[in-house]
Amino acid sequence: MHKNATVAEWYKNHGKHEIYAKGKAVNLQSFEHSLVIDANDAARVRHLEHDVPLTAAEEDRTRRKKAYEEQAKVRAIYEELVLKKPQPTVVQIGSLTDIKQATPANFANANKTVNITPAPAPSEQTEAVAGD
Repeated sequence: MHKNATVAEWYKNHGKHEIYAKGKAVNLQSFEHSLVIDANDAARVRHLEHDVPLTAAEEDRTRRKKAYEEQAKVRAIYEELVLKKPQPTVVQIGSLTDIKQATPANFANANKTVNITPAPAPSEQTEAVAGD
């Protein structure tokens, strides 16, 4: 089987070829240039808008996400109207702050023992329970 030469092997055997731009040879042996960079411009941070895609890949990702969401909506409508499939009910349990407010923590009595009294015997109950 024939092995292709790597770039490093090619350069070692044949040397690097000259580079031309607009018909003129470009000398890459020197790195001197006349470019001046303004320090204020280089230090400036570019604030990007988060809802605007900057690349084609981001545009494609956004387009595919919207298409998927639209497909899910259409599928849910189809299942409800055509297949007569009941839609699951959504139950909102609240936020973490609501849950914390509903169950207060009792840290003062955290290490104390808790005494649980037994329930009264059925003959001692005086009130009727609804549904009995």
